[in-house]
Amino acid sequence: MTAVRSLVVRWTVLIAAVVLAFLPTWRRLAVEASGGAVSGYLFVVPLLAVVAGQGIARRRAGELPIHDRQTDVIVGGLGALAAVAVQALWLPRYADQYALLHIDVAAAGIFAISAAILLFGLRPVGRFWPLVVLVIALSPVLYRTVAVTLGGSRFAYGLVLVLVAGAAGGIAVGRTAARGVAGFLVTVAVGVALLRAVLAVSPTIHILWLQLIPTVGASAVAGTAFYLHARRGTTKRVLTRPVQNPSATSTRSSVLTVAVVAAVLVTLPLPNTPVPPSVAGPPGPPAATLAVPVGWRQIQDETFPWVRSFFGQGATLTRQEWQAAAVNPAWDGKGRPRTVMVDTLGTTNGASLGVYPERTLYRLSSTRTSPSLRIDLGRDITGSLYTSVDDALLLTWTKLVFEWVRGPVFQRVTVVSVDNHDPDAQFPIPEPSMASNLSALAAVFLRGNTVVGDDRPDYADADLLTTVGRDLVAAQWPPAPMGGDR
Repeated sequence: MTAVRSLVVRWTVLIAAVVLAFLPTWRRLAVEASGGAVSGYLFVVPLLAVVAGQGIARRRAGELPIHDRQTDVIVGGLGALAAVAVQALWLPRYADQYALLHIDVAAAGIFAISAAILLFGLRPVGRFWPLVVLVIALSPVLYRTVAVTLGGSRFAYGLVLVLVAGAAGGIAVGRTAARGVAGFLVTVAVGVALLRAVLAVSPTIHILWLQLIPTVGASAVAGTAFYLHARRGTTKRVLTRPVQNPSATSTRSSVLTVAVVAAVLVTLPLPNTPVPPSVAGPPGPPAATLAVPVGWRQIQDETFPWVRSFFGQGATLTRQEWQAAAVNPAWDGKGRPRTVMVDTLGTTNGASLGVYPERTLYRLSSTRTSPSLRIDLGRDITGSLYTSVDDALLLTWTKLVFEWVRGPVFQRVTVVSVDNHDPDAQFPIPEPSMASNLSALAAVFLRGNTVVGDDRPDYADADLLTTVGRDLVAAQWPPAPMGGDR
């Protein structure tokens, strides 16, 4: 088998295996991208990988035919099993944060590296370690974390990819450290210029094009410029060296192993797709605050501008503090009026509600959460009621969460009570919580879901929140005319 044919066969097997093994993932990402989710950037990753990888391959010197296929099979086989374990065992633990983490993409990366080791050998694949680091830096959670830290604007999401494109450009042209730094700086400069130009021409351009055009354009321009500069005065032909045979021999067992693992992976299910709310909310223009129902009075309200970094620049988050106008002995045996907090989140990006579940709005790294109860609130609105036990503060919060659509705005309403009925009772405060939630994710990874679950909950405030929720929903609609049907 000629060198070219051998490489074509191995690359065909590798690409086909990765595509087919994670076909449900690629379909899910395509649906998310078409809906405007920022996770569509993952389709840009292979292009940046090609940019960086071809630069490493062009610098590849003649490799000695030294290889140990036993080691290749062991390392590649263990990696393939790790990919299956991540997809089958780890992914279900984070089903409610699937859209945020996309752990299946991590499994795809592990499988791709393992399959490459089985097909090409450990030593040749090891030469591309900068490419592996680059892909890890583009993990969904890190991408969102950095973009949110930079402000969460469309420019910020594009800028993060431009910086990664700069790293890919630096790797591609980095025969020396100086050329690598120059490649990074030139690529970033061109990318930022293209990013600003695209936003100036079309501020509402689809996010996928905003991610694709500056990154690929900058990589192409910078790579071409460095190539022409390096070849000045000489031939500009791209392939001037003979194609060498892979140093590691191919075996049928390696191909069969890759095929079998791919067949197993494609059968593993993905979590359910989070869908934006579709229940119609109150009529009229949406408001950041809700009407206070009869029997309650508002103490104060507060807005949280940081929410725009997560849910879009037009998003709003308002907290209203309500206190019962009269004492209800069923809610407090000491004659104290109960207080609840009503947090209303509004965004025009309905998909973002699935990316950031309600619990991610608070710092709850030390809490245990109960199963949810479904509560009928009227007007076809169904709420979800659950408790969160904070073991550090020795407090239990009860939450009632529901969502509706008001014109172009998707709203999520969270009503919170606390088992401490004193006036200075501590409620969870909405605040950026990416780092806090990452620590909770690490705890789940190390100890399982039991560390964040409460299997013996006490829904003591279920009646309180059910009453408040139903009154709240009813108060948002205008009163029915006398003698008319409600």
